[in-house]
Amino acid sequence: MRLNSVDRRAVDVLARQLELCRAAPGRPAIVLSDGATDPALVDAAIHALDQIGARAEPVFVDDQPADHRNAEPTMPDIVVDLLNGYSDAAETLVSPNARVLSVVAHSTGELHGVVPHVGLSRRVKRGLDLLEAGQELHVGDDKGTNLRIGLRGARRWMHDGLATVPGTVAEWPRGMIGSSPDAGTANGTVVMSPGDIWLPMGWYARSSVALTFEGGRMVRIEGPQSETDAIRAHLASVGSPSAYRLDAVEIGLLWIDSPRPPALFEPGFAESFGVADRYGHVVIATGDYPTVGIACCLRSATVAVDEVAAVRSGQPQGDLAPDVYEQAAHRFPL
Repeated sequence: MRLNSVDRRAVDVLARQLELCRAAPGRPAIVLSDGATDPALVDAAIHALDQIGARAEPVFVDDQPADHRNAEPTMPDIVVDLLNGYSDAAETLVSPNARVLSVVAHSTGELHGVVPHVGLSRRVKRGLDLLEAGQELHVGDDKGTNLRIGLRGARRWMHDGLATVPGTVAEWPRGMIGSSPDAGTANGTVVMSPGDIWLPMGWYARSSVALTFEGGRMVRIEGPQSETDAIRAHLASVGSPSAYRLDAVEIGLLWIDSPRPPALFEPGFAESFGVADRYGHVVIATGDYPTVGIACCLRSATVAVDEVAAVRSGQPQGDLAPDVYEQAAHRFPL
């Protein structure tokens, strides 16, 4: 296939991310795909590896024999997994010591606003350090949100999109930090305002809805019946008491350049790529992972850890904000 028949922008973005993942010239690499994978994304991944000089081999999972679980796994230098998390083939076809870049975009167009830069990983790691050193996290805004959770003994996690260590599976494009609350410590109110996003349902909030938490559990849902009835029905459909337990607070740090800001209530945007990880978005989720009750995506919240501002009105602060070099990369992208 000729290079001019593929998405050049996506090829350049993928090649840059693979370079950050230390994909090297002359080293073997495989690209995993199946019947649900966009062929243009497969072509872009193969051309990106070719651009680096890696020896790319496409592997179509649907063509693998049924007994591939018993086969000896291959050991490429890096794996580009385009299965979007819906298959265990990456675990059964490649060595557990392989480095895997799991691409969570569904099409090449979703990569156009991504600017790979090592600065994202630095910000993610500094944000994780902030959470690990903190005792209390506070989320607030001028709409009435005022939630506090304890951080002692909580679990933390991060995504920075880098697969540089053997055995690493890195989801990309992603960039976020998150923490569970210390058991029973979540208290306060979360107010969803028009333009905020209900996840995973994929709805925009059209009216203000207040969720009250006491002792780590949601105890009240207040707002217009047109919205609260739908929220209660969704929670009931989960079929678990854990749907009402506050499970996580996450801060998005992924800077995605867009030709225009997403319009409020734009059809399909709430289900589009990268909503939860977007720069400055704050997600407050209930459930018991991997079971999710609801997730409130606040687009203009303020977050403080031990009263040190991490996000102010939807803008990451201090070590969570891009430095001048990362800013320059966005002003002058690939």
